Amino acid sequence: MVMHELLLKVVVLVALLGPYHNHIAEADDLMTKPGCRSSCGHLVIPYPFGSSDSSSDCRIDRPSFIVYCDNSTNPPVPYMNDKSSNLQILDIFVERHEMRLTVWTGQECFNSSGYDASLSFYPWIFLPEFPFSSTKNKFTALGCDTLAALIDSSGEFSFGCMSSCSNVSDVSDGLCTGIGCCETSIPRNTFNYNISFWSFSNHSKVLDFNPCSHAFVAEIGSYNFSIGDLRQFTFKKAPLVVDWAIGNQTCEEAKKNNTSYMCTKNTNCNDAENGSGYKCTCSEGYQGNPYLKKGCHDIDECADPALNQCEGKCHNTEGGYTCSCPKGHHGDGKKGGGDGQGCIANPSQLMKILVCKFFHFTWTSLVKNIYYYPS
Repeated sequence: MVMHELLLKVVVLVALLGPYHNHIAEADDLMTKPGCRSSCGHLVIPYPFGSSDSSSDCRIDRPSFIVYCDNSTNPPVPYMNDKSSNLQILDIFVERHEMRLTVWTGQECFNSSGYDASLSFYPWIFLPEFPFSSTKNKFTALGCDTLAALIDSSGEFSFGCMSSCSNVSDVSDGLCTGIGCCETSIPRNTFNYNISFWSFSNHSKVLDFNPCSHAFVAEIGSYNFSIGDLRQFTFKKAPLVVDWAIGNQTCEEAKKNNTSYMCTKNTNCNDAENGSGYKCTCSEGYQGNPYLKKGCHDIDECADPALNQCEGKCHNTEGGYTCSCPKGHHGDGKKGGGDGQGCIANPSQLMKILVCKFFHFTWTSLVKNIYYYPS
């Protein structure tokens, strides 16, 4: 009997989890075109991106959308376009239209003789299509005799910050306010940069605890300044966020050509805020990959209480849901506290409830009296 009940519970559990598992699997399958490579190491490769060893139909025919998978390592390592780019891909997000990359940090070092070229490194990055995120990144510089700048390779603009201090005791962990560490924002429409340094006295006055200046562009929150970094800096590679979009046309312009326009059914189109091009997103009530045919599928809001406001019964619909009240109640079936009216018992139903409660109370009291005060 016990074994029978256990098997019954297992069957019920599988019945409940089965549709949920299939739903998740379906969502995963819809990120990549059928027959195309869907991952490289830990990276999921969603269309319109595609692996370099897959068919050209698996991706947009643009270098920035090509994922080169270095299979010589375990696990394999993905790079943007080609391994020679040195731009390792950490994540690709379709919904947010973002890509996370790793980039080298820069440094300029000195010793007792002056400039130390063997330890100095000045990285430059060029992205032909994807701009650096102006909201997700910061330019950070470290040093006590440091002026660091990020210079556009075309020479159109430059920006940076200055960091100084005369004694290590002046510096505080976690603070980048210009004493030992400084930071500044990244402007929009930045596609490339060179990192440059200037020093007022070649670090001669702080050489015993700060022989090098360091600078990098990195995702906000990825680096936390430590006093020990002034002497020995180990943050050699930094995560960086770039924004991506389709082409260089606005939504209005792209919609004029049905052959090349990439937003599919149940999607919205938005112009890129950073850089050029347009971005497709699934309409409200849908999720998936908006660049694939039938890629945006309905969300079952009723399957997750956090996605619906129903107090009564929840009914999933295409792209949304509705609420209703059980028999004997009226209202919109939505939770109160906002615009919802909830479910209110009808007068006749309310009378039935009160009568039942009255008879239950009376009967309970009578039984107690008979039990405690027998005649």
